[in-house]
Amino acid sequence: MLTRKDIFNILFWIFLIIGIILLLWRIFGNSPTDLAVILPFILMLLFKMWAMSDSLNDFKHEVRMSFHKVKTDFDNVENKLKIKKKQ
Repeated sequence: MLTRKDIFNILFWIFLIIGIILLLWRIFGNSPTDLAVILPFILMLLFKMWAMSDSLNDFKHEVRMSFHKVKTDFDNVENKLKIKKKQ
């Protein structure tokens, strides 16, 4: 199953190819307008930034979870030390 990040990356490549085709068409055939050539590149950047944002959110979640695991481990060690001191 495709994830949201994979879909954004696929859309990035599709708009990159469309943008290159329109740019070449504009250079050699003088057919599309300037806006029609620029728009796929803008959309391409938008989807790439969106995919990177999702990756960053995933990374933040992993870091938070790892810090939570470290805290839990330290709490376990502290509890074991308290039990040893009582004995």
